[in-house]
Amino acid sequence: MELTISGAEIVAILPAGILVVTGLVQLFADLGRSAEDKHSEKTHLAMIGVTGFLLAFAALFVQGSEASAGELYAGAMTDDLFGRMGAGVVIMTGLFSTLMAGSYLASRGSNSAEFTALISFGAGSMALLCQATNLISIFVAIETLSLAVYVMAGYFKDERAASEGAFKYFVLGAFSSGFLLLGMAFIYGATGGSVSLTDIAASDGQQDTLFSVGTLLVLIGFAFKVGAVPFHSWVPDVYQGAPVVAVGWMAVAVKASSLFCLCRFLLFTGGGNDLAQLLAAISVVTMLLGNLAALNQQSLKRMMAYSGIAHTGYLLIPLVIALSGDGPSAAASIPFYMFAYAATTLAAFGVLAAISVGSDRDQIHDLDGLAKNRPLLALGFTVALLSLAGIPLTAGFIGKLLILSDAIQHGFLLLALVGIIASLISVYFYLRPVVSMWFREPKSSFELVSASWGITFTVAVCGFATICIGLFPDWLIDLSKRSVEAILG
Repeated sequence: MELTISGAEIVAILPAGILVVTGLVQLFADLGRSAEDKHSEKTHLAMIGVTGFLLAFAALFVQGSEASAGELYAGAMTDDLFGRMGAGVVIMTGLFSTLMAGSYLASRGSNSAEFTALISFGAGSMALLCQATNLISIFVAIETLSLAVYVMAGYFKDERAASEGAFKYFVLGAFSSGFLLLGMAFIYGATGGSVSLTDIAASDGQQDTLFSVGTLLVLIGFAFKVGAVPFHSWVPDVYQGAPVVAVGWMAVAVKASSLFCLCRFLLFTGGGNDLAQLLAAISVVTMLLGNLAALNQQSLKRMMAYSGIAHTGYLLIPLVIALSGDGPSAAASIPFYMFAYAATTLAAFGVLAAISVGSDRDQIHDLDGLAKNRPLLALGFTVALLSLAGIPLTAGFIGKLLILSDAIQHGFLLLALVGIIASLISVYFYLRPVVSMWFREPKSSFELVSASWGITFTVAVCGFATICIGLFPDWLIDLSKRSVEAILG
């Protein structure tokens, strides 16, 4: 049999291919350097990474902004607008994470090419996950990105918190992979040997109990990846021990790629009202537990960890609506929310990386008086926190408004009410750092905090994007709707 690769297939895999090559170039560029170089910023690694991510982002536009129908690589992946939007979130997250990594890791004596290369390799796998339309390609992409994230979580191998978090993440991740693989096996058996999502959607096996159990197990596997309750226990510990830059990367990229893939999977395979009710219960518990657990956290990392769990709860609401029979359009708020969440979260972790340069500052009281010595950093963090809380004129407000208004419009009043209550609870803990920065006297000197240009640029651009998306959301809303409508043609 002759093996041929079409031009469309080359274009589809081009962003992921560029990212993998970027990671390899970064590794080779750092060969032969001494151990003392781990204390240097190594701007050449950042420049290689930035160039690769910009090329990968440009590759997303090779076929334009319209969705291109058709299964590629024998149905293993597709190249549509929805997948490109997911890859766009991942690529931009990797770009800014690479920009921030150098100065932060250098201050800890741990700056080496492995870290930025892992970002590139992980981003390539995540881009493929957003485009995957086959059970096999989904599983391979998830496991490949997981390996990169496991290593990044324990990057500070000499620190107990990092080793403990990475070990917990690895063990629970392997456990969740078992659920995911078993669920896929059940679906394969129930549908007469189908692995393509298109074939599964057209199969009569969807009425089989084995298929329902398989779909539930796959949902459990994805719930772990996105940190949904009760599969969230790894999140606070991993965030606590991992490098701040890695935490920002994981908080956005892993969540985005997993949710884009889960959305595509559920829209093809369905699941019915029973699965929708279960997902609604998970969403409610995730929103409430995430926000309530964050109330008394003194660690900024752990506060952001529980915040991320709560935002996963909000993002499950559109999937509940879609599974209840309202079709793909109900999930249109997911791409918009992920772009808004990415800009907001990267700005927040950029500030945390800036104040942690030189020494680890992870407590809320470490922010006391930051506005007096570093007003731009304080302003960037304030904008990010207000957006996460859903305050008007920010991207986070529009994202929550879209999700909750859709829930009300489709009759999910209780789900919308819980979302509103959870958002109101979150205002308290998001305002605590704001009060510390602007209304308290400094307890530690910030004169030594000198954020690198990469961190400063990231905070400025992402903070500005958070405001712009909040003020002018129509273009992104329209793009999100067209992307989701294109999933099923």
